[in-house]
Amino acid sequence: MVLEEMKNIIRYVIELDIEYLESFLGYDGDKVLKVTTRSKHALELMEAYLDNLDLEYKSEFIVYDASYKLFVGVGDSSVFKLKKT
Repeated sequence: MVLEEMKNIIRYVIELDIEYLESFLGYDGDKVLKVTTRSKHALELMEAYLDNLDLEYKSEFIVYDASYKLFVGVGDSSVFKLKKT
């Protein structure tokens, strides 16, 4: 189920204006998907999509390279904890 959720998110974001896509295991064993884009519109579309799926995510703007980073934790919500600002 976790892998299928990750694949569905990747299928959606790959069609948007993204710069970089990476997946890795987080500190608490969660599966994290990191998406980088320079498009605020693409970020807003991704956030709306994730809100509809009721998934936890964190986004931030990186000044030095003028890009948006979006981190999505996929898996059992009792396992992962994303810092929210």
